[in-house]
Amino acid sequence: MKLQFTFLFYLFFIISIKKSLFANFNDESTYCTTWSSSQFSTQTKNLPPIQFTNNSIREIVHISASGENIRIKFTNKYGSSNLEILSANIADSISEGSGEIDLDTLTPLTFQGKESIIIPPGEEIYSDTFPYHLKALSQVSISIFFGETPPEITGHSHSQTFSYLEEGNKINKKQFSKDIRVTHWYILSAIEISSIPRKKAVICFGDSITDGHGSTNDKQSRWTDFFAEKLNKNEKTSDIAVINEGIRGNQLTTHGLKRYQNDVLNIKGATYIIVLFGVNDINSLNATVDKITIAYKELIKKAHQNNMFIFGGTILPYGKNTPWTKEREKIRKEVNNWIKNTKSEDGGFDAFFDFDKIMKDPDNEQNLLSEYDSGDGIHPNSEGYKFMVNAINDLSLFEKEPNFNISDYLEKIEIVDKVGIKYKLDFILEKNEEVNIKIKGNCNGSKGFRILFIDDEGVKNSDYFYTGKIEKGEFEFEVNMTIKNNSNYIVIRRPISTINIDNIELNFIEIETKNNKKILSPGEDGIYL
Repeated sequence: MKLQFTFLFYLFFIISIKKSLFANFNDESTYCTTWSSSQFSTQTKNLPPIQFTNNSIREIVHISASGENIRIKFTNKYGSSNLEILSANIADSISEGSGEIDLDTLTPLTFQGKESIIIPPGEEIYSDTFPYHLKALSQVSISIFFGETPPEITGHSHSQTFSYLEEGNKINKKQFSKDIRVTHWYILSAIEISSIPRKKAVICFGDSITDGHGSTNDKQSRWTDFFAEKLNKNEKTSDIAVINEGIRGNQLTTHGLKRYQNDVLNIKGATYIIVLFGVNDINSLNATVDKITIAYKELIKKAHQNNMFIFGGTILPYGKNTPWTKEREKIRKEVNNWIKNTKSEDGGFDAFFDFDKIMKDPDNEQNLLSEYDSGDGIHPNSEGYKFMVNAINDLSLFEKEPNFNISDYLEKIEIVDKVGIKYKLDFILEKNEEVNIKIKGNCNGSKGFRILFIDDEGVKNSDYFYTGKIEKGEFEFEVNMTIKNNSNYIVIRRPISTINIDNIELNFIEIETKNNKKILSPGEDGIYL
C-alpha cells in the first residue's frame, strides 16, 4: 500500500511539473528568437522555379542559441490571398548542401492542435510550441507541403543557403532531390525558443554585407555566423542568440528606418543591436554625412526607448568597387569618425566596432585587403567575414543589462489643443498581449474618455471607449484591454470631437502587463495632442 501511494505521489508530481512547464508556452515573455530573416516580397526573378501549390519545399537554417522547446513562425505578409500549409515538419539536417535529414529527429508541426493552417494575406502565424532538442550552431530543416498559395511569395532572397523543392507531398523523405534548388528562403520567418529565464539576442542590422553576400553557399560563413561561434565559446555569453537582419541592397535612410521596428525592435529577446549600415546610402543616394548620422540617431533613440543597447559598426572600405569616388570616400570617413567619436550621452552609439580598421589595406586605406575581397571590391569573402569578427573584441558588452530611463527619451512637442494626452512607453506591447490600465483623477463632469494604443505611425491598435458619465470630483477607473497589434504609445483623449479633455485632470496612470509595469506622470511625461 505504501509503495502504491509513493508511486501515485511521484506520478502526480511529474504531471504537475509538466503542466507548469507547458503553461509557460503561452507566456510571450519566455520566448527568444534563435533564427530569423528579414521578410520582403520576392521579385519575379526570385520566385520559386515551380509553383508552391500542392508541392513541397525543404529549407535549411543555421541555429545560433540552443533550446528544448520551440515554435516556428510562418508568413504571408506580402501575399494577396490565403496561403495554405497542409503539413510541415522539422528535423536535424545531416550534411551541408545535401537536403538530407536525420529521420530519427523528424517532428511534425501542429497549429492550434491541427496539422494544417491557412495564413490570410498580410498575416503571420506560429506553430504550436513543442519539445525539440535544438543544438547551438547546428542546422535544421523545415519542410512544408502547401495547398493553395498566392501569386506573391513572401520570403528572403539571397540566403546563401540552398532550399530544395519537389512536386507533391515529399516532406517526410530522407533526402530531397537537388534537381530544383534555390538560394532563397520562402514563407519561413523565424524560430523561437521558450525558456525561463528568457535568453537574450543580438540583432545584426544592415545590408548585403550583414546578409553575407560574397560568402560561400551552404558554409554558414557570414560574419554573423562567426560572431555566434565567438559568443558561444565564451562561457558568459554562450547562451546569447545572434539574429541576422540584413537585406541585400538596403539603404539605411530609406529601407532601414522603415523596417527597424518590425525587423529589430519587435524581435523576441532583442537586447543588443549591431548596426552596419550606410554604404548604399553613400553610393546609391549620394547621402550626406548629416543625413546618415541623423538616421543613426533615430535608431539609437528608439533602441534606448525600448531599453536596448545599440552598437555601431564602421563602414568597410570599397575603393575597388565601381561607385567609389574620392568625394564618397570623404563621406565614408566622416561617417566613421562620427561613429567612433560621438559619445552615447551626445546621441551616439553605446559602443562601436571598427570593422574598417581591420579590413582596410594599410597601403591603400580606401580598399579592402585583397585576401579578404570576394572579388567585387566591396563584399568580403568567407575568410574576410571570419576576420571581421576580430573587431568585436569586447564581449563584456554583451554581459551587461540595459537600464535606460525612458523619461530621457520622451519627445517634446508644442501644446496646441488639449484633445488628448499621449505617452511613449518604454516597452513594446505586443499583438494579443493583455494589459491592465488604472486611471485616477478629478473632473468637473464628463461623458467619458477614450483609451487607445498606437504605434509610431499613429496606427490605432486598440480602442476602449468609456461612455459612462464620470461624476464631479475624484474618480478612479480600471479596465483590461487586449492589444490588437504591436504598440508603444497610450493615448487618453476626449471621447468625441466636440468635448474637450480639459475638464478631466489626470493624476495617476498605471499600465501593467505580465512583464512590465509603467506608472506615468501626466504633468511631466505626457505629450498633449
